[in-house]
Amino acid sequence: MDNSIFENTQFPYNIAIESSNEPLKILQINLARAKAATNQLQETASTIKPNVILVQEQYINNNVIPGIPQTWKTFSSSNQKAAILIPSSKLKPALLATKVNMVALKIQMSSFPITIISAYSSPAQNVHTTLQEIQEIISSLPIFWHQAIGLAPIMIFSIIIGADLNGHNTLWGYRSNDNRGKDILEFILANNLNIINKPDALPTFQRNNSVGWPYLTLCS
Repeated sequence: MDNSIFENTQFPYNIAIESSNEPLKILQINLARAKAATNQLQETASTIKPNVILVQEQYINNNVIPGIPQTWKTFSSSNQKAAILIPSSKLKPALLATKVNMVALKIQMSSFPITIISAYSSPAQNVHTTLQEIQEIISSLPIFWHQAIGLAPIMIFSIIIGADLNGHNTLWGYRSNDNRGKDILEFILANNLNIINKPDALPTFQRNNSVGWPYLTLCS
């Protein structure tokens, strides 16, 4: 089993869960279509204790993800290559959309809702198809205004995206850019998204002599 698939552990946000002072902890992981990795996910989650898990390339058997506790809420893209798992009983997610390459949920916080997306685009697929699906969700989101004491009101547009888009760009670790990476960056800039990945981070993909950073975490 290739343990390197568990290196893509990212926590984009610490956001107070409604009626709780605990942070909203998010795990992003690519399971490489491996049965053993998928089975080990529950053990990994018991150690990290995430509230939300953004999954790409999960192992599927009879249209379900084996090894996942029945108490977890599971939402998958229609091609079943991206999913959002909710181990936390405190969260009450609402399904926003299930598309071919992505799935989107809304989680209502105490002040405003957070949109969470998991998406996957294979190297053989046109990445614009997946980006367009994500764009449709972003374009449909309402905008909220919030004003802290003594400060001018600010616009809140809260979204977290965990995606395996298989694009190369130096901004998320690669030594060079490819066309997919350039297209993804244009999408990020057009939607005023932030890249959580760090250019000097360890590879999130490693197999034999091949390494890469294909998994992106984005937020507003």
